Formats: sequence, structure tokens, C-alpha cells
Amino acid sequence: MERVPQDSCLSRLLTWAEARGASDVHGRAGAGFVVRTQGRLEEVPRGEFGLPDDDGLSGWFSEAFSAGLRARISANREMDASFEHGAVRYRANFSRQRGGQSFSFRVVPQQRHRLLDLQLPESLGEMMRALRGLILVTGPTGQGKSTTVRAMLQQLAEERAVRIITVEDPIEHLFADARSHFEQREVGIDTASFADGIRNAMRQDPNVIFVGEIRDRESIWAAMQAAETGHLVVSTLHADSVAQAIGRLREHYPATEQGAVSGLLARNLNSIVCQRLVPNLSAGRTPCLEILKRDAGVQEAIRENRLSQLEGIVEVSNHIGMHTFDQYLQELMVAGLISVETAREYAVNRHRLELAMRGIVTSQPILERKA
Repeated sequence: MERVPQDSCLSRLLTWAEARGASDVHGRAGAGFVVRTQGRLEEVPRGEFGLPDDDGLSGWFSEAFSAGLRARISANREMDASFEHGAVRYRANFSRQRGGQSFSFRVVPQQRHRLLDLQLPESLGEMMRALRGLILVTGPTGQGKSTTVRAMLQQLAEERAVRIITVEDPIEHLFADARSHFEQREVGIDTASFADGIRNAMRQDPNVIFVGEIRDRESIWAAMQAAETGHLVVSTLHADSVAQAIGRLREHYPATEQGAVSGLLARNLNSIVCQRLVPNLSAGRTPCLEILKRDAGVQEAIRENRLSQLEGIVEVSNHIGMHTFDQYLQELMVAGLISVETAREYAVNRHRLELAMRGIVTSQPILERKA
């Protein structure tokens, strides 16, 4: 594992960012550094670290990283990696812009959070008790998908004796065996690709396969085949809604193959969790979720590619654990976790939310109320 020395220039920057609770650190040659804290960007004072040019950043990397990683950064215009700085683990992306070096580092929390710690509903833990099928956790970049999946997997590991194989690029969170047994594989180091990692994992007695991200047709097909053959497969995907998530999976295939993909999804998709983080009243951010679960109506809509029907199905299916983003947003507001202004700002359908707030549109409670 790459470890950044404490006496390096990069270490000084990371220490500054960590002291402010930053989740992300960004830099590019010839410009000031930027950090993201609680979802907001903040410039690093230029007097602290200067404006290193391309050679300057190369010098920072030379004193911070191994020769092997430096060679990979030089040979690839864009690449992912991970490293540790003290007790903090980072996911890193190195890239080029306007011919110069740039980078984005994201903190990967290593605490063993349970769902309750993250203000997530216990229904996510119930999803993980399925013996087979596909679970997708979706949302835009930086909205906590990876953190949510980690909590789901860790809670499963503490509740059941199962074998869990992860395929990631790169490995982010280091899981601890509890009742379960983990194996973690990194694309490019332990396996050639996501698809290869999934196919080989199927031969190694897994109960659960976690795929860091479904990003191409080969990994999509391999994940669905693993679910079809009796494994529980969990993965993340960049999508804003349940309908968009399914559409994103289909669009990787030519029209002649999309029917077969829809059929596999209809049979094997257990649930989709779409997540965004919204500002709360404690100066932090709270997850807001849209959840779809497979039932007869969902299966038919997916199989027939009538994806526009899914929002309506989700909206009227609170009794079996489905709900829209706006329904959950309203629950967070009623529970006193977010403000009315935040609910209005983040609503997908503001008019419908206003009607619900006036009691004209009602739904069953979503969040569990503890006695």
C-alpha cells in the first residue's frame, strides 16, 4: 500500500485539508489548490503552498509516492489509485488538463459505520438478507454511494456467516472479517478487469459479490449472470433515478440485445437505491433515498422497457418499502432533520411536494419511528 511520508510537501497539504474536515482535495499545475468540505468548495490560501507548476507537482509526487506509482502516473493520461496518509485512506485520480498535471483525492472513511450511524434506514440491511439477485446503489458523484454500500456490507458481515468477494478499482475501504469472510481484489493488480474478477469470483464459493462500479457491457453482463446463478451481487452506478439506472444499463448494448438485457434485469434485479446528500439542520448532510424493489409490476415494466411507469409504481408502493426521493425528502422535513427551504430546493417535483406539505397528497410513513 502506498503511504505518503509525513515530511513531504503533499503531506503538508493533506494535513491542512484533514484539519478542516475536507472530503476532497483538488489540484492542477499552475493554480491554487481547492478542498471540498460538507459539499462546499473552498480555496486553499495560496501563501500556504504556492502555485506549483507541472515540474513542481512531479516533484511533490516523487517525494510522496513509490517509483511504481510514479511510472503509472507518467505513462497514463488518466488513472486511479489509492494511498494512505497517516490514519487516513484516499482514493486518487491523476489526470491531465491543458497539458499539465492535475489530481483529485477523496477521503475514504475507514470507520465501521452501521446504517443507523449514517442516518440510513434499516430497510437497506433487510435488502442484504436476500440469498441471490442484484442490488444497485446509484447517485451522482460525491453523494455517498460507496459509504452506504460499505455500511450495508459491514452490517451483513456482522449478522451472517457468508463469504464476500469484492472487485474494486481501486480498493477503498478495508473490510474486517466479523462472522463473514472477506476477499478484496483490485482491478489491474489482482484481476485484469471487473468482468474477469466477477467471473472468477463465481468459481470461488462466494455468497456475495461486491462490484465497485458497473461501467461497461462486459461487467454488466457478468454481474447479471452472477445474480442469475444464485449469488447476491451488489454494485454502484452513476444514475439520478431508478428509471435512469435501468436505462443506463440498457444503453451499453445494441438495440438487438437490449431485450435480453431487460429480461435478465426483470428476473434478477432485487432493488435500486438512489441516493443524494442534502444539507441538514446540524450543518452537515443527510442521505435522501429513492428505493425501488422488485414486484410483479416492476418486473413487467422493466421487461417491456416501459421505464416511465416506474416512478408511479414506486410512488404508490410505500407499503412494501418503495418510495420516491420527494417522499423521503418530506419525511426528513417532518422528522426535523432538514428545513422546509431545503426540501423545496432539492425536490424533484416541487409542485407535488407543496401539495404533500399541505396534506393534499399523502403517503404512508417511510422513516421508522423508534419508541
